[in-house]
Amino acid sequence: MRHIRAKQYENPPAYITTKTSPIDPIPEDSLICDYGIDTLSEGASSDLHYHDCDEWWIIISGRALVTGSFDSTEAGPGDMIFTPMGETHRVEALSLVTLAWFEGPLRGRKRKGHLHLDTEEIEKLY
Repeated sequence: MRHIRAKQYENPPAYITTKTSPIDPIPEDSLICDYGIDTLSEGASSDLHYHDCDEWWIIISGRALVTGSFDSTEAGPGDMIFTPMGETHRVEALSLVTLAWFEGPLRGRKRKGHLHLDTEEIEKLY
């Protein structure tokens, strides 16, 4: 067993009301490489982005519209959303929403965080 402590950010990104992420290292052999719990105010949304890893979200409370490269879906408490590595996506809070997210191991170019397409690439997708 391994206890991984987390903390709440003092200055989260503008679209997030509260953000909690790990402060202890995650074991190298873990299938989860990063995680967090975010709360978004109604109408707030993340930027359009993708990752060099798979990502899962579980909606804890509220409702969100999740838009991916190919479709959109509304999600509520208990719903899980999966976005594979490289798929662009964004989350928009339809109400005050709290969600837990998990990222798998980095692959490909192994870049951390939100990655962004240029304007021409986005226009081809939407």
